[in-house]
Amino acid sequence: MNSTTSTAVSGWLLDVYPLNNKMVFWIKQKRNNAPIIRVEDRSWTHSIYAASDDKTILNSILCTKDKGISDMVKYCKFESRYERITDTTRSDVLRLALADSTKAVSLAKMIVAIYGHNTLGKVRLYNVDLLPAQSYFYEYDIFPLAHYKVVVSSSSSLSWFIKDSVWSANYNIPHFRAIHLKINAKRKVGGVGVGGCIPKYTDKIDSIIITTTTKLTGYCETIKIQRQSEVDMIYDLTKEVEKIDPDFIFTDNGDSFDFPYLIHRAEENGIIKDLILGREPSIPLKKPAKKGTSYFSYGRIYFKPTAVKLLGRIHIDINNSFIYNDSGLEGLYEIARICRMPLHTAARASIGKCLSSLQFYSATQKGILIPWKPTIAEHFKTYEELLVADRGGLIFEPEIGVHENVAEFDFVSLYPNIMLKKNLSAETIKCSCCQNSELKVPELNYNTCEKRVGIVPTSLRIVLEKRAKYKELKNNNYNDATFNPKLKAVYDARQNALKWILVTSFGYLGFNNSKFGRIDAHIAVCAFDRQILLQAVKIAQRLGFKVLHGIVDSIWVKKKQKEWNSNENNITTQTTKMLQPYCFDNYLELIESVKRETGFDISFEGIYKWVAFVNSKVNHQLPVLNKYFGVFEDDTLKIRGIETRRHDTPPLLSKCQNEILELMATKNNIEEVKMLMPKVKDIYHKYVQLLKENKVPFDELVFTKRLSKNSNNYQHRNSIENNALTKLNSEGKYLRAGEILQYVITDYYQTGSKNNRAIPIELINERTYYDAKRYIELLTQTCNSVTKPFGMELQLPPLSFVSSMQSYQTKSFIALG
Repeated sequence: MNSTTSTAVSGWLLDVYPLNNKMVFWIKQKRNNAPIIRVEDRSWTHSIYAASDDKTILNSILCTKDKGISDMVKYCKFESRYERITDTTRSDVLRLALADSTKAVSLAKMIVAIYGHNTLGKVRLYNVDLLPAQSYFYEYDIFPLAHYKVVVSSSSSLSWFIKDSVWSANYNIPHFRAIHLKINAKRKVGGVGVGGCIPKYTDKIDSIIITTTTKLTGYCETIKIQRQSEVDMIYDLTKEVEKIDPDFIFTDNGDSFDFPYLIHRAEENGIIKDLILGREPSIPLKKPAKKGTSYFSYGRIYFKPTAVKLLGRIHIDINNSFIYNDSGLEGLYEIARICRMPLHTAARASIGKCLSSLQFYSATQKGILIPWKPTIAEHFKTYEELLVADRGGLIFEPEIGVHENVAEFDFVSLYPNIMLKKNLSAETIKCSCCQNSELKVPELNYNTCEKRVGIVPTSLRIVLEKRAKYKELKNNNYNDATFNPKLKAVYDARQNALKWILVTSFGYLGFNNSKFGRIDAHIAVCAFDRQILLQAVKIAQRLGFKVLHGIVDSIWVKKKQKEWNSNENNITTQTTKMLQPYCFDNYLELIESVKRETGFDISFEGIYKWVAFVNSKVNHQLPVLNKYFGVFEDDTLKIRGIETRRHDTPPLLSKCQNEILELMATKNNIEEVKMLMPKVKDIYHKYVQLLKENKVPFDELVFTKRLSKNSNNYQHRNSIENNALTKLNSEGKYLRAGEILQYVITDYYQTGSKNNRAIPIELINERTYYDAKRYIELLTQTCNSVTKPFGMELQLPPLSFVSSMQSYQTKSFIALG
């Protein structure tokens, strides 16, 4: 768009990024055939802020003659901001507007090198690690995929007039064009390893597959590019992308392999400058600066490959996007809008980063700066205080065994609602302004601020309210969603995406790298939780229920005797309708009593026909707190902790266990389930026979393990995983901490080669076999997990059978399914 005159365009904001000294925006117009519009804001640039107790330092930066700093700063001036989240008065801080929005960290490091950082009398820096696009969103109060009228002035500045609201639950999204892209390499079979079929950058391109679609719900046409010359294939690819002009490009491994491989092949052929897949006509794909990053989250190591961004288009690597895989595009749209993150960033961001962005926006709206490094320390505690404080959530150990007619109740988003209703945030716990506050944390007696709402509850309010709205729209019998399954699916995807922010919010409150986290607030949430769950348990017992299990925000209860209280005052019509089949028990009164006495909503999950709480495999007298399975009155199964719910379980074992559970779910009580055991044995033997006769494809036998460290850092022990890693390493593929290893067991007991216990799936070929004996053993254990509570334990086939079968297996093979 020509920005020398004042013009206007209406549409949805698709993509945004800094480019040299300007911010670039792509606006998708409503009409299907209308071209996407590119607009620039040359008047804005990202800023960082500097503060110091010694004002001469700030004046020195302001008047600096240091060429390195002055060249990177467009202008600087003093502004009034809340420097710390705990401040009650504003301070004068120095705003440094960058000449290039992408150089914030470089400028910050230069200032630290000269003036020091974060010590008394030294400089403190803020807003350094914000993405320029997010900083723009916060400052102008806009967000992706909102409908705007954008006015471009003669000075190349933008004015945004929103026709949308981030609070809206019924916003419209325009139709986007999309393609799926796959780059196939000419793999050399028969290398050093068993398969030798791992694609490498040195392999030439074999073919390029482009799958196009007119709707994002399904693919409709496939274009195959296969030529003798790699150069011709790369040029054909760029021409097809330009012709189709997609808004979204999906790949299966675009970040980790496809695009880096394509870039390498273009470089090898001397045509990298022509490899343009974005909408910027003169900017080719760039090789990522690093291969990726390993990070720690909730007790696990994860690996995230560096994103390959296509300017003006949205590249989504399906294998590198948690939100897209869990909640689809609708969930991604919701996260990008509510957290004010570019789609490209939101697609790859962890939920913690999404939550951080939401908190940064809330802080910016309050005039609070974002610290470069976390600065809020834990309040000092004595040893006695730590014993009381560091206790976590309340748990009532389950009664081992199978129980009938058990009701489950779950508090609705309990931890986030505690943070919201009790105003728990880093700056509100033990605040200096309200030491005599009546808002006290139970057991700990911490005071909570009464004068201001914290950053954390401010951020969570919109998530809690919008998720509740989506669930209401989804379940409302009078809403169009009842008659429109697609609309119902949209509401479900959006509420599910928001659920992950709520799930993460508690852990992030105590995360040491959280900018606005504090362990004291984290501890306070647990204290309120213990109080609330204990209240709920006492209420249930008072009403004649026996509590079989309770954990953090859920309780399982059983009526001691059949007695119905007909008093239904203050009970909603929707709740009454939902519970009509169970009105013989006093569940309604329990729900209303808990809501009234605790102040927190509790939902009725249903009544189990039967539910099994299982014991530990190490000590049979101890229960496992989060491991159970059962079936509701409507025959719906609920499963937690057993093999079919584990990500590392081979699909065949999960399939067998699920088939058994689905059969058991047809029966109404323990005795009826026990009568099914002959049929359960038949299912078990059916799968044993499939393994014996080599009729199971390899993709149903794959174990999945997430590495906790780089593959070359594992000790050289003869374990299953090490054996698979060694084979990968011999083929030149080294997995990093957080990456996934997938393998099939080939010779668990080392009857043949010592180094052939397992094989990674990348190396499976026509000569590969699997160890049927080991898989039958694991199948037996998996089945017994659900049959033992009912008194039946399956036995392994006779040793002679297994031995002869193993010998037969080593002479056969099966192709990967």
